[in-house]
Amino acid sequence: MLAVHTALPPLSAADSRVRALIAAALVVAAVLQPVAGVVFVLDGVLIGAGDGRYLAAAGLGTLAVLVPAAALVLARDAGLVELWLALVVFMLVRLGFLSVRAGSTQWLVTGVVR
Repeated sequence: MLAVHTALPPLSAADSRVRALIAAALVVAAVLQPVAGVVFVLDGVLIGAGDGRYLAAAGLGTLAVLVPAAALVLARDAGLVELWLALVVFMLVRLGFLSVRAGSTQWLVTGVVR
């Protein structure tokens, strides 16, 4: 994404301002990928371990941070890039919740019964 962030926008928009917004959003999305990758892996590990209750609680905690961040973007009429930055905050908070759980032994369950 980072390598093509300037090549892709002209394919989808004629307006230079729209192209600039798309390019900037692609940079944010590209920088977010390593964090998102770890989050998705930890999600999968904890789902596979049957740790749904923790994931649900972590989801609510993450939502409690995302909603005000997105509301702030909306209230300020901040725009596309700032909305993507709110998503970065979401992913970082999610990473925090999942890292805390993965670093513990509470999700390690032997056998089929939790």
